[in-house]
Amino acid sequence: MSGKRSRAAWAAALITATVSAAGTFTGTTAQALDGDTAATGASSFTAKIDVGDGVRACSGTLINNQWMLTASSCFADNPAQATSLPAGAPKLKSTATIGRTDLTTATGEVRDITQLIPRTDRDLVLAKLSAPVYGLSFLHPATSAPVAGEALKGAGYGRTKDTWVPDALHSAAFTSTAVEATALGIDGTPVCKGDTGAPVFREKDGRPELAAIATNSWQGGCLGTDPAETRTAAQASWVDDIRSWITQNTASTLSIWNTQMLAKTSTGLYHGMRNSNGDWTSFADVQKVAGTVKDVAYAADAAIKGKNYIFAVGGDGHVYEANRRATGGWEAFRDLTGELGAKAGFTKVAVTSTGPGLALIGIAGGKVYHATQDADEKWSKWGDVTNLLGALDDITQVTTGQTTGGDTQIGVISGTKAYHAIRHSDGTWSKWGHINQAATNIGPVNGMAFAGIGGDLQVVLTNSTGGVKHGIRAADGTWSAFASLNSKLGTDTMISVDAAAVAGEFQTAVVTPNGRIKHTLRHANGKWDATEQVIGSPGTPESIALTGSAG
Repeated sequence: MSGKRSRAAWAAALITATVSAAGTFTGTTAQALDGDTAATGASSFTAKIDVGDGVRACSGTLINNQWMLTASSCFADNPAQATSLPAGAPKLKSTATIGRTDLTTATGEVRDITQLIPRTDRDLVLAKLSAPVYGLSFLHPATSAPVAGEALKGAGYGRTKDTWVPDALHSAAFTSTAVEATALGIDGTPVCKGDTGAPVFREKDGRPELAAIATNSWQGGCLGTDPAETRTAAQASWVDDIRSWITQNTASTLSIWNTQMLAKTSTGLYHGMRNSNGDWTSFADVQKVAGTVKDVAYAADAAIKGKNYIFAVGGDGHVYEANRRATGGWEAFRDLTGELGAKAGFTKVAVTSTGPGLALIGIAGGKVYHATQDADEKWSKWGDVTNLLGALDDITQVTTGQTTGGDTQIGVISGTKAYHAIRHSDGTWSKWGHINQAATNIGPVNGMAFAGIGGDLQVVLTNSTGGVKHGIRAADGTWSAFASLNSKLGTDTMISVDAAAVAGEFQTAVVTPNGRIKHTLRHANGKWDATEQVIGSPGTPESIALTGSAG
């Protein structure tokens, strides 16, 4: 890379730390020197850090629901000796206000910082929050290093040209300059006191990713700087090369629960996982480890005790099963025709855990079929659901979920209408119910996904006219009105949707017409997380399947 310099050379050149000390000045919200006050809700991964109740102020970056990255110099006794910061609790009481673009409001979340895990090779520290935060976006570390001349962005709570203590987050535009082993030079919008620890990020595949953490600068043009100082260059610590260190040191806040995602794309079938901190693994090629299913048309998955069962509909209309053991190894795909019975031309399948086993639903020849797998992984033969419940015209989608009491909830789309039925624990069935008539605010439907949480059935619908809605069928059989998720997932006519219950929370994901995967979750308290674009699946995503697993 061009423009490399040693870290020592940087330290000698940029001698002014950008940690903000307490002062008696106050000010109103103002624009940054060359940037703008951030729009409401923008860059909600950015934190305002207070150390020692006003002794210092810094900025930080939320990388998952309980951890931030910021600069060690924010907490060190001597900011110029940041790499000597000891691990453990901060010496002074420290708090983080996250997702509050306008600091005069009560939006976002406030948490104490309880633990620091510093790097010894750069001005960088992991900061643990006292409790997880909800409803805010995360800024995941980049997978590749910045290059000289790259356009980057930033956000921080530091001083501006005319305001000592701004009331608002401000945005920044940078160009990378010198690139070295652990640090990056940036120039553009001045990095002022209070911007230490601020995120420096790039846009990749339609979402931001963290490239570096701002540390120190010349502060040309910042309030309180010598007017003769015009240099705006700054330094930032890389993060793309420490992803494994981050994973290792944030593992203490993980629960046993993971979200499993199966993505069928233009190039194959891929599997990835999201842990309870909100971090995603990379996607692995399922057919590379579980054998090839020719011309996969559709796929679904479910999990029991950490074992992930994957079902694929091949180009021959047969249903195939593979599984990923809790230890990570795979058992190869096998054709289930001999076990389930021959039915002509399956097009879609859906599956749910019943506790000890699985319930599998499929569409073939305009009919809906049902089969079960017991705890010994033995399958029943296909049962004709349509023959039991009545025929529906033009069935295009099927979904299923399990609720307490052993009820298997089944949903289908016929035309642009949504229908629902229940297979009770004793093997009896309810009749089809017309969801469009039972609930309100639905409209024409082109996609539907179920997830059972306790006795409630959580439902997400995609509209054939565009947009996404969410509703609940309570354990007593009553339906809520469906509320729009357009502000979170968009107004496109989605091409795929699925949902899962993970540790008592409702998670859903969609695939947009341009092949992007969007994911969000609803916590048990009814709060929704910020939407995240899931990247890393090779090819163009065409459909997705979700399930939750423990272990």
